[in-house]
Amino acid sequence: MEFLINDFLLKKTEEILFIELKNNMEFNIANYQLPSNGLDVPLITEELAENIKTKKENEVLTVTGIVRGMIYLLGIDPSFKYKDEYIKFLYAVNPKIERYILKSGLEFINEGKLIEGIIFLKTLILLNNYDIDGLFNYSLALLEYRDKQFLNKPKSYKLFTREARDKLEKLLNSDKKHGLAYYYLGYIYRENKEFNKAKIHWEEALKLELEENIKEEIRTLLSELEDMAQYELGYQAILSGRSQEGLSILIKLEEKYSTWWNLLFFIGLGYRQLNNFEKAVVYFERVLKLKENQIDTIVELGLSYGGLGEIQKSIDCFYKALDIGGENNEILCNLAMLYLELNNIGKAEEYINKSLEIDPNDEITLLCSNKIQEVKNNL
Repeated sequence: MEFLINDFLLKKTEEILFIELKNNMEFNIANYQLPSNGLDVPLITEELAENIKTKKENEVLTVTGIVRGMIYLLGIDPSFKYKDEYIKFLYAVNPKIERYILKSGLEFINEGKLIEGIIFLKTLILLNNYDIDGLFNYSLALLEYRDKQFLNKPKSYKLFTREARDKLEKLLNSDKKHGLAYYYLGYIYRENKEFNKAKIHWEEALKLELEENIKEEIRTLLSELEDMAQYELGYQAILSGRSQEGLSILIKLEEKYSTWWNLLFFIGLGYRQLNNFEKAVVYFERVLKLKENQIDTIVELGLSYGGLGEIQKSIDCFYKALDIGGENNEILCNLAMLYLELNNIGKAEEYINKSLEIDPNDEITLLCSNKIQEVKNNL
């Protein structure tokens, strides 16, 4: 089982203290013998400190403390060098260790110690990749921690979302009747703008056993989602080159969402693909009134003006794109070709050379460079 948050959790090793157990130590654990060279075992520093304060000296180090330390460490670092020995120890101490880990993880979560709960439940999944309760509660804890800690940290927010998504999807591979897994995955897909996936999962959730208030919520969500699903179908058709098909879907949404710049952009793109440059310009200009520096729109507007033969307006668009987004091969090549059309060979070479400096192996740049050379040779 792979975990996406391993690197994030590694700093928690600071909360672990190791002690060495000699192989002659007696634990009275059936079916378990310490390795001949002994074993370094982890303890949770906070719990050890509490034991030192509240217990007699000979009661500070306990089997339970070692078990909890091993669980904690394996949740932080699932590939730790003593992993196999620790797992052997855990099952020898308690054949029902998986239920103990689940109970302890949920206790952490109920106490508001989300990251500790996540670590324990992660170990449960490491021990049993198909533990439904472990996968589900681990995923929910990830989403709760994400919402409390990472609303202004997009990289970590996405990481925890991806991990929750991955584990909920694995859960459904094992249990296709888990209504709440469909419910939460629907939210994740909707947030990721995978509207049709969200729709499919929420529709599936309605077929399963769920509380009526959740089903009513899903019905409301599905009603709102229908337009988003149509939008997804439309823009995917346009991105796949099926421009007319995509436009026929998206135009139906325009009256209802007249200020949704993403929708207007893809309608413009569809028209531009069909060489209907006049309509494309109208939509791209509407986008820029809503989102002034949207660089993809500026580039598409430049291409549309170029298609209309309005070369200077096209050049102005690409200069603006350079100012906003910096130099890249696509913009520089477009500028080079526009100047070539104006028979300004010097400017054309200037921009194509800048593109070659960025990536001398870029195929489009090389084609444009060859085109400029052909024109020069024919002068």
